[in-house]
Amino acid sequence: MNADTEDTYLRDVAKRLRALTPAQRSAVLDDVRAHFADAAEAGRTPEQAVEGLGDPATFTRRVQAELGHDADRAGRIRRVLQWTAVAMAVFTAMFETFLWPDGMTFGLFLPIQGDGFAVVLWSLVPALVAALPLVVPARARTATTVVVLAALTALALAAQMTFVPTAMLAWAALIVPVIARHGRPAPAWRIAGGVLLMLPSAQLLSGALAGSWGMDAEAMIYTAVPVGLGLLLLVGRSWPGVVVAAFGAGVLVWGTLDLGMLFLLLWWAGGLFLTVGLSHALAHANLRRTGRA
Repeated sequence: MNADTEDTYLRDVAKRLRALTPAQRSAVLDDVRAHFADAAEAGRTPEQAVEGLGDPATFTRRVQAELGHDADRAGRIRRVLQWTAVAMAVFTAMFETFLWPDGMTFGLFLPIQGDGFAVVLWSLVPALVAALPLVVPARARTATTVVVLAALTALALAAQMTFVPTAMLAWAALIVPVIARHGRPAPAWRIAGGVLLMLPSAQLLSGALAGSWGMDAEAMIYTAVPVGLGLLLLVGRSWPGVVVAAFGAGVLVWGTLDLGMLFLLLWWAGGLFLTVGLSHALAHANLRRTGRA
């Protein structure tokens, strides 16, 4: 090691502790600087000071364990949401292949001409695209995720609108691990999620005011339920998210069994509830202590 031993060590530790809060990271780095200063006053070299701390990887693992930080929390959230996006894409493909009535269209991607097996394979392309961030090396994950998100978003908005829920989940897999990397997100995120869940109600109300449909008792229930679930999400626990996600999954299944004129609104609402609910449940789950030194 050279004269820059202390600076090099501090940079390496700071990079490995990016998942901690800024205050925690600053406190740890101050302790490391104090350790080097004490070693210098005692006549020890920077290299000897490093021996007392351990290599950066060992030192940061010990710090994370002492702080009760779950080092894989963000990665676990990302994997769950990404796998759910893949499952959503497969579910969508199966719906379009086997349950889509002849002549019904929600975009340009399907149906295609050919035998049933060819249609199944073609419809599974978005699922394969959504799975790419799960199989590429870690160093290529960020770039791959950006490309996948661009492709899924373009597909959902410009070509095949039934893949909007898949794109929602893929975006959540990118965003939620970032906002939850320090623990439970700030209350503003719960408020934003609650407001998002109320969007279907706003759509129904606007349609009723425009005269597109009447507000009978059934429509009033459909309007009240998203509002109630949105308010439920304001509770800072994981279980409301589970309830909302289960409701969203139920809406998606219902949509495949009851294809009506409002199918896309129902399908998107189910995807929205699934995405927001699952994101909330994962981000507000109890932190798991690592217990490793």
